[in-house]
Amino acid sequence: MQFRRACRSLSWDLMHAWGLTRRAALSLAALLAGGAAVEARSRFAPWAESGFGSAEARQLTERDLYPKGRPSLPFSLDATVAFDQRTPWTQARAIRQLRKTAAIFEACGVALRDVTLVRLALPPEDRRIDTGLTDPVTGVPPTVARLAARLPAGAAYPAAFLIGRVAGSASLAVSYRPRLEAETTAPYFNTAWIAYQSHWLPRRDERYSPLAHELAHLLCRCGHTETAQRHLLHSARNFLSSGVLPDDCKRIQDSPLLYVNN
Repeated sequence: MQFRRACRSLSWDLMHAWGLTRRAALSLAALLAGGAAVEARSRFAPWAESGFGSAEARQLTERDLYPKGRPSLPFSLDATVAFDQRTPWTQARAIRQLRKTAAIFEACGVALRDVTLVRLALPPEDRRIDTGLTDPVTGVPPTVARLAARLPAGAAYPAAFLIGRVAGSASLAVSYRPRLEAETTAPYFNTAWIAYQSHWLPRRDERYSPLAHELAHLLCRCGHTETAQRHLLHSARNFLSSGVLPDDCKRIQDSPLLYVNN
């Protein structure tokens, strides 16, 4: 009888302990979930030093850029990519372009390293750049000069802006690079401007990326090349592809915007 009472008492003690442990585990799980939710909400933090009133930024992780892991490559590239949330551009679409860019540049031995993704809320007058209206001295549209000047001093270059429209030419994207070695100080140098239509434009090669195209212009400091084969920097839209010509790869690798990995 005493033995049964002892067993029953032990059983209740165990059940009580299990209940406390389970409640503690559930509380811990709830706490962690709450922390994850807070982290998810705060992944975009105010870009305090920028001239953009409502800009928020987050540092992309290796998994964001390379779901299967970042490859070990001889060169690295840091960059800033800003998208206007008042256009069809979204965080997911921006990351999709970056992943395509990472895969394309991998063929040239270049890995994306530190990429800051910035969410902007641009006013209507800044959602469109007109390449037909440029400053007579710089050759740069006023909107480009104005927005680029708002980038904080510590922003990584090249800097790409995913915006509403690019008007004034048949192109859906444009970039501005130094023409001379000494031209490096203007904030619009080494910037790219890409209209949202370029993301949806049907392509022969689904791996092609307009972001990679414009960044390649900035890295190699070169224009388009017309060849019989399709490639990243072809002058004809129907001949654009994810492939990079060996000469263009060499120019990209010589870019002062790259870091040499040890």
